[in-house]
Amino acid sequence: MHYTQTRESFPAFGLSLLFKIVIATIILFPAYSVEANNTYYIRLVLPNLLIVLMLGWYLLFCPKQYKADRATGIFSIIYMTTLILYNAVTYYFNGLYGQWYWDQVNETICLLFFLFLVLCLSEHELRRMDLLRLIFFLTALSTLCCIFMFHKYELQSLNIRLDAILRNGQTEAYGIRCSWLFPHKSQYALILLMSIFLVLRHRKTFSRQWLAWGMVLLLLYGLYICDTMSAFGALILGIGGLFLDYLRKKGLRFNKYMVVGGGLVAAAGIAVFILINQNRSNMSTLGARIPIWTKSIQTILENPSGIGRRYGGHFSMQAMEDLYVDNCHNVFLNHALRYSIPAGILFTILILAIVIYTIYVSRSFFALGSWLGILFLMSMDHSVTLNQFAYFLLLVFFLYLYDEKPEYGPPSNPI
Repeated sequence: MHYTQTRESFPAFGLSLLFKIVIATIILFPAYSVEANNTYYIRLVLPNLLIVLMLGWYLLFCPKQYKADRATGIFSIIYMTTLILYNAVTYYFNGLYGQWYWDQVNETICLLFFLFLVLCLSEHELRRMDLLRLIFFLTALSTLCCIFMFHKYELQSLNIRLDAILRNGQTEAYGIRCSWLFPHKSQYALILLMSIFLVLRHRKTFSRQWLAWGMVLLLLYGLYICDTMSAFGALILGIGGLFLDYLRKKGLRFNKYMVVGGGLVAAAGIAVFILINQNRSNMSTLGARIPIWTKSIQTILENPSGIGRRYGGHFSMQAMEDLYVDNCHNVFLNHALRYSIPAGILFTILILAIVIYTIYVSRSFFALGSWLGILFLMSMDHSVTLNQFAYFLLLVFFLYLYDEKPEYGPPSNPI
């Protein structure tokens, strides 16, 4: 990752500095404020405030340029149209029922941030900022801190709120599970999973390959202490995609590497299935997810305008005879439950538009397999929340739409 140093203009330097501060805050200090001392009612999210400052700097001082290939143009039109409709629908139901204004604002900031990354920054500019190396360094630092605090001080999570930093110790009630800077283990597991995919995707950019594989092992251990076995199943999907890309690159010729690689992927998949089966006595219901989703859909249809502020504080569903839950254990169903059915549908379209566009641009089995794994985790728990949404979209961009070195996959603008 060494590039010729050129003299940057003041606007370019300011944009680069603000972007690096945004990334550092997203990864190391995702502070937020809440309403009524309830983490479900998130208000100000510090990374999102910094994103607004960065976007303001770009609009005021930087020369404007936009990627003009056909695929990006079509995606941008669909994306912005859906985002406008989403805001109109959400604003209507917010005004009607006095629900989640702050959520709408924060989500819109994050979604505009992703569109800014797609449209406004060339790969040359991004390489000059050297952002990928910064992401890798801060991710490794955060993971090391997490592991140290988990083992040294038995810390389960550290929720950074603007009014207080809340330290949650380990408890045996639901097993030892680490969620680090996020309220729930599924949220941290998703970030770790995507970070592993990011290292695998850009492994050739490391100056020494042992650094790349060492970081993979570090992130895998972080995933292990999350106690989210479904994340390892999702990881196998991404690795399987990598293997299929290898076979495609080699022209599907049968050789010893194909046998060994296929055997390892299959063995890993079987091992993960056995471990999940041992930890879950109700595999036939996907860990009780099927009855939860069934009850959730029924509840959503009974409340098409959303349940508003009952979510998280004064709401529960009886999914099974002895099982009560306070959410749908699914990112997309939770959106419909909280905001309304139309808002949930439009949010799902936004995410699916990102999925389809990134797979199209990447044109790889790895993109397809890793996205299947990510969507699997998003469907199993409420694994994407406001305080990490910008982090999620940042990883999506650098994972699928950015080529540090164009040695893997097609160029970013194939048309």
